[in-house]
Amino acid sequence: MTGDFLDGVNVASLALMAVVTAQLARSAVRDIPTALLAILSAVLLLRYRVNATWLILGEALVGLLAWRLRG
Repeated sequence: MTGDFLDGVNVASLALMAVVTAQLARSAVRDIPTALLAILSAVLLLRYRVNATWLILGEALVGLLAWRLRG
């Protein structure tokens, strides 16, 4: 019985994480360049197992470069 309860808690927490991830993605991905960065990051993370720290640093550099080019 305890195992069934913990299975339910696990499913509920996964569903909650999925909903929060979808909401964050909707608010963060606003245009084509950010969508491309998100897709590229997902591929690098899931297919090539690139460390998330390197992805964050790389995207920060891309953001700084885009900011410098705009202004």
